[in-house]
Amino acid sequence: MAIIGPVRLSRITVFAIYIVALGLTSLYGMLVLFDLDVTALKSSKPATGTNTCAYTCKEARGDSAQIRLLERSTEPIAYVVGSSHGAKVVLPGQCVCVRAVVPAQSFDTETINQADMEEYEPVPGWPADSLIVDLVMQSSQNNAGTHDPLYLNARVTVSVDMRAVARNQNYNTRVYEGSAQLFDPGEYALDARIEFRNGQWNAEPGQFTPEFHETHMRTTLVTNALVQSTVHVERDLKHPTYLQRHQNLPLCTDGAASGRWIPEKNLPASWKQWQYMHPAEDRRVWVPYHCRLRRISHAEFVFHMSRSWPSVHWYGDSNSRRTLRPIVQAGQWCHTNNSMRLDCLCNNAPKDLFPSEWYARMPVPHWYRIHTQGVRRDEIYADLRLKEQPPTDPRPILDKDPIDNHTTYGPDYVPPGYRLRDDYFDLYYLFTRGTLDMQGRHWMRDITQEAIAPYPNANLVVFQMITWDVAFGSYSTFARSVELLARRLRNVYPHAQFVYRTGPYWCCRNAEDQQKKYSRLRFASFDAHARAVFRRVLSARIWDVSGPSSQRPPEAKRNPENMPCLSAHSRSELVHLDNQIFINMLVNK
Repeated sequence: MAIIGPVRLSRITVFAIYIVALGLTSLYGMLVLFDLDVTALKSSKPATGTNTCAYTCKEARGDSAQIRLLERSTEPIAYVVGSSHGAKVVLPGQCVCVRAVVPAQSFDTETINQADMEEYEPVPGWPADSLIVDLVMQSSQNNAGTHDPLYLNARVTVSVDMRAVARNQNYNTRVYEGSAQLFDPGEYALDARIEFRNGQWNAEPGQFTPEFHETHMRTTLVTNALVQSTVHVERDLKHPTYLQRHQNLPLCTDGAASGRWIPEKNLPASWKQWQYMHPAEDRRVWVPYHCRLRRISHAEFVFHMSRSWPSVHWYGDSNSRRTLRPIVQAGQWCHTNNSMRLDCLCNNAPKDLFPSEWYARMPVPHWYRIHTQGVRRDEIYADLRLKEQPPTDPRPILDKDPIDNHTTYGPDYVPPGYRLRDDYFDLYYLFTRGTLDMQGRHWMRDITQEAIAPYPNANLVVFQMITWDVAFGSYSTFARSVELLARRLRNVYPHAQFVYRTGPYWCCRNAEDQQKKYSRLRFASFDAHARAVFRRVLSARIWDVSGPSSQRPPEAKRNPENMPCLSAHSRSELVHLDNQIFINMLVNK
């Protein structure tokens, strides 16, 4: 073995080595300081987390001269910039940047409407123009030129949140950018539309409510190769998000897990029914990317709740009432023979489906004891002795229902030690109208130590809001009130855990009442602020009921038959999905 003797280094060389080492140490320290993933420096794989795509657009700016040419355009344009390296072919898990250029709006004095004559201000930090941008899978063709049956006609859709970009003000245009992380293999095309211009999406109380109207954006230009509308994701059979490998993922404990919709007929034949969620009306199934949901029986849910959170205080409006309806009935929603009737899909008050005298003979709720304040119990309960349609929990049950020995209800799985009607949890449903003081309800009067004194101490507090505030409130007042509300909840419930249920997803339609200021970005902006406050003040877990709906294919978002319900209510199929996300979040370990 050769022995290398000591090496003499000049002072300049030693100083250079010191500077390099100091720089590397500082870089590592900065990464740790700002909670960045140090392993990302060692691997070409994107770091996981909410900021995975944060710098994609910054690194994929493209040719600045080409961008300046687009800024002179006289019509709205949206296009796929590509990955951080500008590539239009990416690997699963990589991010792509989407850019939109929206020229100034010109008005025709003969066609100008009332909304154009008013001044609207977007919520601070949100774009002036409301753009709904989706990347939609067009083909499942893989690298070998054949179609992957798991994604055949899947129409996987990934929504892109667009943010304004500070640009050269020489041209009277607005430039927006957004990024999206793509996992499923296939070719995606851009679907981009303008909903509202110049802040009209944020009509405040007292302002005229503009009519919803979509304008398609151009996504290709023959004269400009930079403007492309497609991106291709290569297939990687070993990637953990590949659908065939989904059952290897851990169970979902995150109520806001991202995912996609897959046709039920495409799911692997080896999957059991309990291994995926109930399909929506178009027979597509919500499948998260990084964890898996299972159909948890209501018996298991109650068994778990009775031991972990035996006392729940639930604040909400009619959206919560519709959530509780199938929960108290073991998954049952409608009792009529035709479950596709409008009143079955949308109606949130079963009193309209049953004679009032039935409620006088109503038994103790099945598996649950629910107490309500300010809401008649017949708005939640339905008669449990006349189930004409099977509940979503599969049969048979392992025990007879004590109400009627000739009828059996419930799931096929009953946890060890579970005894029918001996295990329950108390749920106190406390009606609220968000932060507003309306129709005799206001959180400053209703959420006090004195108001909750008659009830057992809450182990878990669920809070659902947004809908009333978006409809009738001012954002600035809402933002101040949410902070005060969260602090009040912390003082009233110092030992409870909190779950924040998001607002619903609103898209592509007018509200049934002009007084309601519903729009997609109003819901999104109000909700984003409330989420942040509840996380910061209450360390609340997030139960996201808007995320899955935002990822539906464009045609599903806009199909009137898919959105027949009033007051921003979801169809019954989506209510079942929302509930299972909540149940999985609480039960799974």
